[in-house]
Amino acid sequence: MIELTFATGFMLYLCFTLTVVLGFWGYQHYHARKKNIFTHEQELRVCEYCQFAYLEEGLKKVNKCPQCGSFNKNNIYNK
Repeated sequence: MIELTFATGFMLYLCFTLTVVLGFWGYQHYHARKKNIFTHEQELRVCEYCQFAYLEEGLKKVNKCPQCGSFNKNNIYNK
């Protein structure tokens, strides 16, 4: 039978715990890197009528205010 002192048992416990924690961290890190975040550009717009600020896609020429429902055109002041 293998003799195991307190110091050796404690070191084996610490090594095992460290291996489990580093393995879990590596697993999480690997899977977090695989996720891609795709965002679309949005611009801050201000409604011409009610002065409500909102985010809207930059490609639209005419957009609708979410608060008052009026249509606003994409001009140089909103960019």
